[in-house]
Amino acid sequence: MGAKGTVIMAKKIDNLFGSTRFVLPEQCELYLQMKEDDKLVPMPILEQDEFETFDYLLREY
Repeated sequence: MGAKGTVIMAKKIDNLFGSTRFVLPEQCELYLQMKEDDKLVPMPILEQDEFETFDYLLREY
């Protein structure tokens, strides 16, 4: 296999629907939406004192 086998495998994983014969449009759309969602940055978890600091800054200015 070597490096070529690894490169070919990576390409098939990246193009999941290109290697299959039959995929419903809804499946492809959902898969692409999931890939876009994976790119999003999760919301940070804020503590109560951080909320209070933001509240103070917003009211002050």
